[in-house]
Amino acid sequence: MPLRALRSKGSPLLYRMPGSALVLMVCAVALLLTLGLSASFALRDRAAALQHAQDTAGNASLLVAEHAARLVETSDLILKQAVQLAGPADAPLPSDRAAWERYAGLVRGTPYLVSIWLFDAEGNAVLSTRRFPTPAMNVADRDYFEAQRAGGSAAGGRLFITALDNSRFTQEPLILLSRPLAAAPGQFRGVALVAVSPRYVRDIYKSFDFDYARSITLRRADGTVLLHETQGPDATDSAAAEAAGEPEISALRRVDSVPVTAEVAIPVSSVMERWRGQLWTYISYALAALAAVSVIGGMALQRARRERQAENALQHAYDTLEERVHQRTAELEQTNAQLETAVTDKEILLKEVQHRVKNNLQVICSLLRLQAARIDEPARRAFDESLRRIQCMSLMQELLYRSDQPARIDFADYLRQLCDGLVRSTNPTGARLTVNAPQPWSLDVDQATPLALIASELVSNALLHAFPLGHPGTITVELLPEGSEGMRMVVRDDGTGLPPDPSTQNRANEKRQSGLGLVLVKALAQQAGAQVTIDRQPDGGPGTRFIVSVPTLAKTQTKAA
Repeated sequence: MPLRALRSKGSPLLYRMPGSALVLMVCAVALLLTLGLSASFALRDRAAALQHAQDTAGNASLLVAEHAARLVETSDLILKQAVQLAGPADAPLPSDRAAWERYAGLVRGTPYLVSIWLFDAEGNAVLSTRRFPTPAMNVADRDYFEAQRAGGSAAGGRLFITALDNSRFTQEPLILLSRPLAAAPGQFRGVALVAVSPRYVRDIYKSFDFDYARSITLRRADGTVLLHETQGPDATDSAAAEAAGEPEISALRRVDSVPVTAEVAIPVSSVMERWRGQLWTYISYALAALAAVSVIGGMALQRARRERQAENALQHAYDTLEERVHQRTAELEQTNAQLETAVTDKEILLKEVQHRVKNNLQVICSLLRLQAARIDEPARRAFDESLRRIQCMSLMQELLYRSDQPARIDFADYLRQLCDGLVRSTNPTGARLTVNAPQPWSLDVDQATPLALIASELVSNALLHAFPLGHPGTITVELLPEGSEGMRMVVRDDGTGLPPDPSTQNRANEKRQSGLGLVLVKALAQQAGAQVTIDRQPDGGPGTRFIVSVPTLAKTQTKAA
């Protein structure tokens, strides 16, 4: 198509627009697309940051709840041991040095326990691991004591968890777990209490790998705060945000088998602060992309102007080249017509030559037959062999004349016709001849000619000399594939076979062992690039087997090169 046709009225609009306008349009689209994609990615990351914070809070609440469950479980186990050490319902509460040592051993074996206390029915301290002797203290007005006294022994020794804002012994908040002491039915004997230090719990929470400021809260079922801890890289800001009532991402989870809930809260401002820090990355990429588009657009505008100038020069060259191509095409068409005529004439001439060669060979055969009738028996045998070889060549010329490919022949078809002619003309003992060539095999005439003579020599030799005693036998000719690219021709008979020692051969097999036929077979095999193998008594039976291993034409040419 000429270049001017691209800007004609019938062409699409984009082809009719100037190159500079197209460049400006593409740059504008690229700028808008860059800004749109940057904004889309930023919003997507904002949603992903909020979702990540939500997932983080949920996973953290699961860890906090699991840790709180194990903490309460182990602390309650110590508390039950303390109740058991307090003795049965009718026993006085222990307060001696030996009991103190036993209770102190329980505290020393548990790093997060601060102390163990025993209180009597009036709320007076009977034993404390903080000091011996036990200091005077009354807790009758405390919520845990009132709850245990109200429940009494009928409550089955239920666990009560509460918090103590400030202990005069530790000067820090404590988590208190209490159970009633064993008492008679309807009676109240006192309370056993263990104090857990939140410092240990905070140390565990600090090991959690968070990316945000967060607060961790443990509450009772009635909402009483047992532990509240603000942690993270922006802990101060998180506490201020919580106090100001700013939005938070929180996850609430109930502690297993304990009336306690764990809550993890992440301020939204902490999540947005990190997202805004990542936002500069998108802004940088967007600015870089805009700068790149601007530079490339400017270069494209300059290139469009130069291409417009080159287009006019190219149009002139195109017109000139199109005219020369038309001229050259006409010349080539004329030359091709002449070549086709010459090829047709050559094929006709080759067919005519093959036909005349076949006729001439037939004339030679007829002359040899007339001449053979006038000579004695020994000389007639040589005439018969020459006549057979000439007939072999004549049959090949006839098949070439009939073939669609003047230079190639189907060797399997040729082998069947050759053996049919030999068994009808040269078979003094009436031997049976079978040919097994299941698939066609196309060969070049240069390779097929020596192979045809080899087959003629081997088959006629077997017909004449394999059965000297006159009894009929069987001769088998096979043409089968060998390997991936070769073929194998086998001529086998079940006659007398060749003697293993040349000194013992008689006149009947002298021709088979060392006559002209075997010499011709070896010479023709070398010409065809084949290998001849003679197998006396094949498979341990009578007869002889000749194996001719034939490579393909391609392999023969490669080997010759």
